[in-house]
Amino acid sequence: MKKYINFITLLIAGMACFYLPQAHATELKRSCIKANPDAAGEIDFALIGLYQQLCDKSAKKNILLQQELNVQIAKRYVELGSPLKALNLVNELRRQQYDSQVLTDLSFMAGVAISSDALEQMRSTEVRALNETTYPQAKLLVENIQFANPVLAPAESKPLHPLNSKKAKKQVSTNSKKTINVQKNTKPKTNVKTAPAKKTENISTRTQTVSSNPFGSLKNN
Repeated sequence: MKKYINFITLLIAGMACFYLPQAHATELKRSCIKANPDAAGEIDFALIGLYQQLCDKSAKKNILLQQELNVQIAKRYVELGSPLKALNLVNELRRQQYDSQVLTDLSFMAGVAISSDALEQMRSTEVRALNETTYPQAKLLVENIQFANPVLAPAESKPLHPLNSKKAKKQVSTNSKKTINVQKNTKPKTNVKTAPAKKTENISTRTQTVSSNPFGSLKNN
């Protein structure tokens, strides 16, 4: 029984020794929290790791590294659903004359998240719609978003496989034969009716008979 109890105590002590350094590693120094008030109360490991790099002595001498770390922290705040803290970092970076496309995207995503939260508050908690002050701004935002829609690149035509190309040629040839046969079959039939030949009297014979009788004219008179 004593051996069993000793084994349990040793196991608990070993687990405590394993987890204590990790718990200590996730804690930020007071000086770091004082320099970065938004870091107070944060428990996300990735976020705390970024703050630890920011508060490291090597980063204090490198302004560019500090700015890049702040961008990563702002991005993490957006992912965690803390847009206000992300906007605070964005504004701080812009005061330092730091600007980039990533920073613009972060400010846009944070602003959209704040607007969505406010709209959800109106609909679910306050049970009201947009008014004459807020609706024009929302409409303008929607119009700007539609104007800034990305242009989709045309789909590239895939090269034909040799077998597929042969099949395509066969289909084209059969289709052309079908069209030729259809044209032959649909060619209109023209029935030419030959008019019957008119019987012409032999005028020469008539004139000869009249002229042969010198008294013919007298008989008619």
